[in-house]
Amino acid sequence: MNKFLNLIPVFIIIVLVTACTKQNEPKALDVDIQLKRSNDYFANLRAYKASPHQIYFGWFGGTGGPGNPSFAGIYDAIPDSVDIVSLWGGYPPLGSHNHQLLQKNRSLKGIKFVWCMFGSGVESLMKKNDNTLFLNDKMLAIEKVAKAMADTIALYQLDGFDLDYEPSEASERNAIFGTSFDSPDGSNQYVFKLFQELGKYMGPKSGTENLLIIDGYSEKGVEPYYNYFMQQAYNSSSGANLSSRLLTYGLGECPPEKFVPCENFEDHWRSGGVNFSDPVRGTVPSLFGFAYWQPSGGRKGGIGSYHTEYEYALTPDYYYTRRAIQIMNPAAK
Repeated sequence: MNKFLNLIPVFIIIVLVTACTKQNEPKALDVDIQLKRSNDYFANLRAYKASPHQIYFGWFGGTGGPGNPSFAGIYDAIPDSVDIVSLWGGYPPLGSHNHQLLQKNRSLKGIKFVWCMFGSGVESLMKKNDNTLFLNDKMLAIEKVAKAMADTIALYQLDGFDLDYEPSEASERNAIFGTSFDSPDGSNQYVFKLFQELGKYMGPKSGTENLLIIDGYSEKGVEPYYNYFMQQAYNSSSGANLSSRLLTYGLGECPPEKFVPCENFEDHWRSGGVNFSDPVRGTVPSLFGFAYWQPSGGRKGGIGSYHTEYEYALTPDYYYTRRAIQIMNPAAK
């Protein structure tokens, strides 16, 4: 699956998910109420984000521009109960209006923002930083680019990195993180090295709160280094299909609590997904089906969507996104 930046224009009002004890409520509050949210609301929201729960993850487009305080944009309307935003449109310039809004979302709502890049993008950084080193010592070049990436994440006050790993795609195949560089057993030493090195600065082995994510496919041996495996489970119509994806794309290494199946809202933002056969509820939109589904080995890590922001064009209250969060984590009564 190829993801690309074809953004729709959105002129957005501030959207929130709930009052303080019901941050997952599927009905949006009036704007006047939204603007009067209390410190207690935000404290409760951050406590919810820090608690054990099934997360909601989204690739958001349109994130890399400086923004304009005269017009509401993507960062104004991210639902409060979204846990992780992958910056599919890039990170905004330092000091810009959008950078300030990103930091406000981090500090007030506890939303985490991660830098997203293809493997070919990482290779391009390596060549840009030191092409001679890339040609002569790729492993050392990976060490240096991992440190540079960690420095960038710290500079821009982000929360980690999301590798969009699609090694067999035409644009990726001939990069060192693509299938052309696979070993006979199907593993890629360069991908493993990248996660080893990034794992010093982010992910479970780093001793930090920074996130390290792999999405699309996984790679042998990298599971200890990543927090989540976001699987592009687009158009999945049953729990059996999700279970198969966990086993197949997770390579038998991904534990349920790190597995996050994601639906494609570039195609399905109008309907919340394809028809999903739920054994208890019958046919539901697949995003809801993902939310209801649990692996046989334990609770899943959560769910997500690609181009989450597309939903705003039809349902400005982010109905499908917020309802799915509510299904996974019912609000206190």
